[in-house]
Amino acid sequence: MNDVILVAVNDSRAAFRAAEVAVDYARRLGASLSVVTVRDPGALVQHPGSIDPAVLARHSDLAAEAAFRHVASLAATAGVEVSFSQRSGRVAAEILAEARKVNAVLIVVALVDRPGSATPYIGSHTLRVLEFSGVPVMVVPLRGAT
Repeated sequence: MNDVILVAVNDSRAAFRAAEVAVDYARRLGASLSVVTVRDPGALVQHPGSIDPAVLARHSDLAAEAAFRHVASLAATAGVEVSFSQRSGRVAAEILAEARKVNAVLIVVALVDRPGSATPYIGSHTLRVLEFSGVPVMVVPLRGAT
């Protein structure tokens, strides 16, 4: 059976950097890549009345599609087999569930690098993945990207 590396992505530069690293590891190890995005329904209603939740959901879907296309292009260039999954729920729980589903040997996530933040940090979702994962987790910083 082929080893599987799971990378969690969104449409951020940091997540795209994590995807680059995951693709490179998959290529070097002869593993396949599984890509997951997670829509957190709770995040869509944190600011009631500010933006229509349907519009936010559609934006989330478009962002996931863009992220999938980007990673698919990276994987194709590297000759890495790739599969995609879009999930909905609590982010860390869904990443961990997807890792179990695909029997991932490694989970790759990005270090949070938000505009206006002086330094990148490990976000709450990543902390939960690190705490509850049964497989190694690689946290990739944006710095060092070319």
